[in-house]
Amino acid sequence: MVGEFIQWLKEDKALGRRITAHRYIPPEEPRYRDIELDRRVRELLQSRGISRFWSHQAEGIELVRRGRNVVVMTPTASGKSLVYNIPVVETILEDRRARALYLFPLKGLEQDQVKNLNGLLQPLGIVPDSGPRRPLAPAEVYDGDTTAYRRKKIRERIPNVIFTNPDMLHFAINAYHHRWEEFFTNLRYVVIDEIHAYRGVFGSNVAQVLRRLRRICRRWGSEPQFIASSATIANPAELAERLVGLPFSAVTKSGAPQGGRHFLFINPAESAYTVATRLCVESIKAGLKTIVFTKARKITELIYTWAVKRAPELAGRISPYRAGFLPKERREIERRLFEGELSGVVSTSALELGVDIGGLDCCILAGYPGSVSSTYQRAGRVGRHGEESVVIMIALQDALDQYLARHPETFFGKSHEAAVIDPESPAILKKHLPCAAAEVRLGEDDTVYDLERLRPVVDELVRAKALRPGKKGGTWYSGVWMPHRGVSIRGMGEPFRIIDEGDNLIGELDGFRVFRDAFPGAIYLHRGRQYRVEALDTQERKVFVREVDVPYYTHALSRDETEILDERKRKTLGSLTLHLGGLRISQRVVGYEKRRLYDRARLSRHVIEMPEYVFDTEGVWFRIPRSIEEALEDGGFDLGGSIHALEHAAISCMPLIALCDKMDIGGVSHTRHPGFAAPGIFIYDGYEGGVGLTRHAFDVAGTWLALSRRFIAECPCESGCPSCVQDPQCGSGNQPLDKAGAVFLVSRILGREDG
Repeated sequence: MVGEFIQWLKEDKALGRRITAHRYIPPEEPRYRDIELDRRVRELLQSRGISRFWSHQAEGIELVRRGRNVVVMTPTASGKSLVYNIPVVETILEDRRARALYLFPLKGLEQDQVKNLNGLLQPLGIVPDSGPRRPLAPAEVYDGDTTAYRRKKIRERIPNVIFTNPDMLHFAINAYHHRWEEFFTNLRYVVIDEIHAYRGVFGSNVAQVLRRLRRICRRWGSEPQFIASSATIANPAELAERLVGLPFSAVTKSGAPQGGRHFLFINPAESAYTVATRLCVESIKAGLKTIVFTKARKITELIYTWAVKRAPELAGRISPYRAGFLPKERREIERRLFEGELSGVVSTSALELGVDIGGLDCCILAGYPGSVSSTYQRAGRVGRHGEESVVIMIALQDALDQYLARHPETFFGKSHEAAVIDPESPAILKKHLPCAAAEVRLGEDDTVYDLERLRPVVDELVRAKALRPGKKGGTWYSGVWMPHRGVSIRGMGEPFRIIDEGDNLIGELDGFRVFRDAFPGAIYLHRGRQYRVEALDTQERKVFVREVDVPYYTHALSRDETEILDERKRKTLGSLTLHLGGLRISQRVVGYEKRRLYDRARLSRHVIEMPEYVFDTEGVWFRIPRSIEEALEDGGFDLGGSIHALEHAAISCMPLIALCDKMDIGGVSHTRHPGFAAPGIFIYDGYEGGVGLTRHAFDVAGTWLALSRRFIAECPCESGCPSCVQDPQCGSGNQPLDKAGAVFLVSRILGREDG
């Protein structure tokens, strides 16, 4: 069926000629290795159809048995969970007091896994004692979807295994560890699933939560092993070590079989979403179980709605799936997919991770997911039982999408990206050290934190009264009660509460984003609904909204300024000197545009006055030499438009060199920067303190700027478009831009004369 569908697609008059690549990845044969197992475990696995182990499973289990911290990086559906489940089961069989903690990046991902683990533990006789105060199973989920009654029951008689997420570990377990004494005293394993999800500011925060966990374990006398699993990234061992702060052994060669996969790239003449809808319907009609991935909740709902209108007979056979659905709704959709009741699903990245939804045949990507790693993670949703499958990427009118449509070899020949975090960021540390001190006092004898090296941060916290010195020198306690409540691990800055007209709390925005996303008049999207911001109260940190249904979205216009705080590194590249260091970014939203939802056309522009937002971060900058400035002027190019266009291209191609979204990066260009009285470009991490993204770009600056040039030069448009130098998030509304000038500029920087 897959071959017939591909043939139909190639022969289609509208789409066949828009296919820019078709690559076939041949199937992989399984590779097995034998391992010794407890007889009871072996017999149980054999009854489940598992009689042999793939080589990576055996390697990982053996390393865990030797006491190593292990990270397993193999493709989706390669049985990574057995690498941690078998050691956990074996240990609990030997010692019924043994405990394990399983961490997942999102709540809801634990459901399949807890079912699988209980399916091993319970038949082996590892069941809780009877009684009204006992949990119902040896492994229990403890997250935001767990009822208060259930949480209390779990705490009263702690099961062998707790499944949770970093948010609950931060707020509800670390913060109240005295209630979990039995658990921490006997904690033998910490399993961290999907570690590739822990990147940027979220990963940097989770790294501190895990360090605090290690301090608590030592307080109660335990030293757990850490076992991590990851989708394919460039640096699994490095990421695991930076997350946990301990050495790891990596298992990266998969022994699992893999069915053949067809990858097709399409660069459509019409809307990518229209094409995705059509392909979804046609693939289901061709008998292929299909998943469509989108990049936004609104688009998920729209494609689902359009598909049902296009083929009403499919109404009961397809479903949308996204964050914002109730847990019960998500579980029901997952069940219907797994059991074959649904033939298709349209999803955001919510179905990219973890959840087993059975075997699918066709994966349609409505837009490039932003990284090679994420693309393969989504592609792993199809062909899970060895059958051939097809993955179709439909390019949006976006610089990165269009570059890959023109250069599919970049995708197929490119290494997976490195996940970047910065657990040593002062901004991150200043949030977590008071939490750590509230859990277990800080001291110079600390074996997790090097407090001598961190003394400047500690002294700053003491001055701010976030820490208070103990009576004996060299010890510190939290200066505030329960500092955890003011710390959001998924963003930076104290959050603003978003409240609707019924006085209901519908969500939160961290302080950095609120001025750009929740100014009065802004359209805020939450759970697929549109809300207009009526008022912003910066004193009470509240945003007041009213639900609306409008055919437009809003885009903030801002005025940004940069101040150089310090220089940490410099190097020469072509005719430039590149600098890496601390920057102070001052942003003020001065207006906004209303843009039509479907084609981004500007409908109107409005002026507003917002408070200035100032934050310190890390970034890269360079001054344009006078010789190049004069050459630009002599060539008739616009100086401001040229550097502005290059700034946009440099941000757009960042996801090709680091595992990030371009929304994680900020930039500003100056025709005359006051710091060095010359034109200059600044690219910076879009988070307080920085998280190492532009530091990585600095290290590969030659590749970075060469990619920026190709992004611009190869776009067939004449004067610049969303596929090359226009940025839909630009704070100045993409004014001015000079595409040809940007090509000339970066060519001269790199020493090329063909600009």
